[in-house]
Amino acid sequence: MKPRIKLRGAEYIVKIIELLGARDLFAYPGGAILPIYDALAFSKLNSILVRHEQAASFAANGYGRISGEPGFCLATSGPGATNLVTGIADAYADSIPMIAITGQVKLELIGTDAFQETDITGICIPITKKTYLITRLEDSEKIFCDAYRICMEGRPGPVLIDIPRSVQGEFVELDEDWEAQFVKPVQKKVFNVTDKDIAAAAELLSSSKKILVIAGHGVLLSKGWDELREFIHRENVPVVTTILGIGSMEHNDPLFFQWLGMHGMKYANQAVQEADLIFAVGIRFDDRITGILSDFAPNAKIIHADVDKSENSKNVKTAVFLHGDAKKVLATLPETKNSKNQKDRAEWVAHLNEMREEYPIMPPDYSKFSEVVALKTLEEMMASDAIVTTDVGQHQMWAAQYLVRMKPNHFLTSGGLGSMGFGLPAAMGAQAAMPKSDVWCITGDGSFQMNLQELITCVQEGWPIKILILDNAYLGMVRQWQEQFYAKNYSGVELLNPNFVKLAEAFGMEAMVANNSEELKTAINRAHATPKPFLIHAKVVKEENVWPMVAPGTSLSSTIYYPNKPVKEKVVK
Repeated sequence: MKPRIKLRGAEYIVKIIELLGARDLFAYPGGAILPIYDALAFSKLNSILVRHEQAASFAANGYGRISGEPGFCLATSGPGATNLVTGIADAYADSIPMIAITGQVKLELIGTDAFQETDITGICIPITKKTYLITRLEDSEKIFCDAYRICMEGRPGPVLIDIPRSVQGEFVELDEDWEAQFVKPVQKKVFNVTDKDIAAAAELLSSSKKILVIAGHGVLLSKGWDELREFIHRENVPVVTTILGIGSMEHNDPLFFQWLGMHGMKYANQAVQEADLIFAVGIRFDDRITGILSDFAPNAKIIHADVDKSENSKNVKTAVFLHGDAKKVLATLPETKNSKNQKDRAEWVAHLNEMREEYPIMPPDYSKFSEVVALKTLEEMMASDAIVTTDVGQHQMWAAQYLVRMKPNHFLTSGGLGSMGFGLPAAMGAQAAMPKSDVWCITGDGSFQMNLQELITCVQEGWPIKILILDNAYLGMVRQWQEQFYAKNYSGVELLNPNFVKLAEAFGMEAMVANNSEELKTAINRAHATPKPFLIHAKVVKEENVWPMVAPGTSLSSTIYYPNKPVKEKVVK
């Protein structure tokens, strides 16, 4: 008979988290989680003390985006648990693997409205792949392994595990070598594509004249960028991405036509409207890329490859649905380029190149210190393999437009939920996942103030995160909408901001202000030379609008280019 040992619940749970491969845990203590904190003191886990639980879930979110493994966050019951909710919802919207762990009141107190009791498993049902309440300590290993498997398999996403304090304090009897027997779940790749599906897709690809590939986040989640690039060049077909798909293609690839949608390239949007076949890979056809659905891709049949079968014809009617991991689907498709369709494909690509020349993204106007000028200045000085996180708003759209040299999974932005306050804690998660990488957080003055308390976390951890605040003293995107659609009735958007440099210095962080591009260059050089966190407060022009734009409720065909910008006349040959 094998020797047996007794282990306290909290120690058992912490050890399971270690065995699942976690290295970092973004956490904040509280009464219902104290036994686990007691065990963490003797753990190999790097327990990172955030200053707000929302930052813990955003940081775990950023960690999951960079590493491809679940990010782990931990909070106490009640307000601690509910403060995780926005980061969990964000991970759910963008398909990010995350394991959120919460403390709960003792089992016998559940349902009594005890101090700091909330039904966090009930709250999180709509925004997680699954929620768990551990009522028997001996089920912990099974539950954690199931949670790991669920959050990783198919379309990734967050899970939540709620652990009553009484369970944490119990003891479990285990085989002495239980750790050696532990089996970490292996991620299975979904591939439910039949030969008939492949043949139908190949027939459409072969017979269509104006094919456009739309590559989404699923390409990055599946690590399928090499297969995508090989497919694009083998077939000689153009490709655009979603914002979350940025990094799937090399920025200077001649077959890559940037990204589409509400603030995407006009030529990319027009390509969708003129295409006769859309091959969508790992996207969900959300409203920000389709515009009004009734006029989306009016001439095109749709091939949709996605790991989530519920996406089949959910928003856009699909001619062929390929239910599988994007990497495997792209590797399986046969060559369809032939002597008959080569000419059509070449002419289509040439036409898109003409549109790209006609409707380019405008170069920065260096006569004023704008957000675009600041971002382009940073891009020219930033390492080519830098990781960028953004917050949400105008700066987010401009960052996506002008920071073009992004590697796969190196542009981290809140796409589906659009969460202000995401940028700084996501940068913390990214830096924890890749300690030796350059990480830049691009943020606005409004977004930054939602989680600015995490400056001290960066200082305490010694993370060399660089923060660029683009301060226009407005909630810029809301102001733009009020200007365009509410007759300039600026309501609730003007910001009285603190001195961000002094604020950073109060947290023990070096910082500089930049009032023009030359001062910004000096600040960026100093930031790069500083092996610690560094903040740059860029005071940019107050009123500037993001273009191109698809107005709400309109078609991609109605993409507004740059108002009052003369369109270059076509030369008739």
